Amino acid sequence: MTAIDYSELSVAKAQEYNRELIAAGRCTVLQGDVSSLQLPEGSFDLATAFETVYFWPGLEACFAQVFRVLKPGGFFMICNESDGTDAASLKFEKIIDGMKNYTAEQIEDALRKAGFSEISCHHHASKPWITVIAKKRQGGVDCEAESQGIRRHAVRLAQMDQRAHGNQRL
Repeated sequence: MTAIDYSELSVAKAQEYNRELIAAGRCTVLQGDVSSLQLPEGSFDLATAFETVYFWPGLEACFAQVFRVLKPGGFFMICNESDGTDAASLKFEKIIDGMKNYTAEQIEDALRKAGFSEISCHHHASKPWITVIAKKRQGGVDCEAESQGIRRHAVRLAQMDQRAHGNQRL
């Protein structure tokens, strides 16, 4: 597993928290910028973005970087606690420099422009929480069983994150 964060402090905290996994060679935590990922092309099955795209400089360009590092058939999952329309979240755009709340439609449009296909958006029934899952097409031929397995894994990751926050998000 490879984790990337823009914040040096977040990287240091993640490295401390995951020190055993890092020592075992199962985890790498890097400081980096999603607009210019220093990772090999086509090297990941799954990429996730939990509560981060609000701060990404230009969704389409950043999503294109994620697309580049995913393997064909790979998935990208985005989880936000704002659907870009709720007043409570929108107020933060005025007080946090560089923050932008996006609607599911804006995220989907940027994902398509970056090359993703099979995009699904899931909205919480009573809260402004969204999960967007996008797939990088597999060279014109999709392996449906593998796709379903990775999609189930992505949903399980979202559910684990929800439990960690003590909320039911999906």
